Amino acid sequence: MSRVEKLCAACELFSLALKEIPGKASETLGQSCAGVRSFVATAREGTPKPTPSQLAAGLEQGWREVLDSLSGFPKEWRPAVAKAWFSATERAYPEFMANEERRLAKVLQRGRIRTEAEFYRVRHEIDVLEGQPDRQAELQRLYSIIGDFESRL
Repeated sequence: MSRVEKLCAACELFSLALKEIPGKASETLGQSCAGVRSFVATAREGTPKPTPSQLAAGLEQGWREVLDSLSGFPKEWRPAVAKAWFSATERAYPEFMANEERRLAKVLQRGRIRTEAEFYRVRHEIDVLEGQPDRQAELQRLYSIIGDFESRL
C-alpha cells in the first residue's frame, strides 16, 4: 500500500473515531478527514498533476499538523482526540512515527534540508519546540537549517 493510501486510510479511521467526540471542532475535522480520498482524486486530475510523492508529502504534512489543532477542542476531549489520532496512525500507517523521527534525524545529521518534505518536517519540529525554554539550543539549530534552505530558494 502506498503512503497516500495509508494516509487516506488513517484519515478515514480518525474521522470515524471523531464521530464519537461531541462538538463543532470534531465535526469539522472529521468531515475534512472523511473527504481526503475525494481531495486526492481531485488533486490527481489537476493541472499540473502532482506526483505521488508530492501528494504524499502534502498529506503527511497535514496529518502531522492535526495534533496542532487540539487547542480547538474542549480540554476534556483533547486526550480522546489525540488517542484517536495515534490509534488511526498505528492501525493504518504504523511506520509513520518512525519515518518522521528518521527524517528529522537525517536532516540533523547532515545539517541541511534537501527536499520540501524535509523542510515541512523541520518546520513542524520548530513549531513543537517554540515556547520551550529548555530546548532553545535545538531550536536555534533548526532555525539555522531552515534559514540555509530558504536562502537557496
